[in-house]
Amino acid sequence: MAKTARTRGTYHVGNLAPQLLSAARDMLGEVGLAKLSLRAVTERVGVSSTAAYHHFANRAELVAHLAIQGFNELAQAMADRDPQAPDDEKLRQATLAYVRFARANPALYQLMFGTELGGSAEIPELKQAREASFGELKKIIAELLGKEVQSAEVRSAALAGWSYTHGLASLVIHNVLPAGDERYVDRTLQGFDYLFKARSPS
Repeated sequence: MAKTARTRGTYHVGNLAPQLLSAARDMLGEVGLAKLSLRAVTERVGVSSTAAYHHFANRAELVAHLAIQGFNELAQAMADRDPQAPDDEKLRQATLAYVRFARANPALYQLMFGTELGGSAEIPELKQAREASFGELKKIIAELLGKEVQSAEVRSAALAGWSYTHGLASLVIHNVLPAGDERYVDRTLQGFDYLFKARSPS
């Protein structure tokens, strides 16, 4: 059933921005990024475009804030791991959380890593949110390697880890891999273990 626009006056100025973001996120999943517009979002919420411009200057800014929301949620999902677990299990938990986030939010996930944000790279909040999610992976790898978070080894390993996880998540949300996130995370991590052992001196 199609959602109806709210009548004007059902919002307060202080909470309009979250309402606009919530409506935009719903529409992103329903109609896709190409058809997402600030005008359509304001109609969904039931406010004038003028009211929306007090919070988002244009569509690009609205889309950037959707991505910020996504990166913050991804960082929180990766941070929500068992602090008592062994370091390699923490990596497994974070990888699984990452893939599950992508599966649960495919349109948002593709926006977060898509070309649409090319002109928004200088928005400080977007940079901070992206670095926060990458930072969670760096923390885990630093513990696993016994190195400082800012060390070159950790950054290189974290970049490799994120590249792997992003690739796996992309295969999942495009249905190249069938359902079974936990199984694929375990199999691919085991595959890395095989490769590393093969490279180790005998």
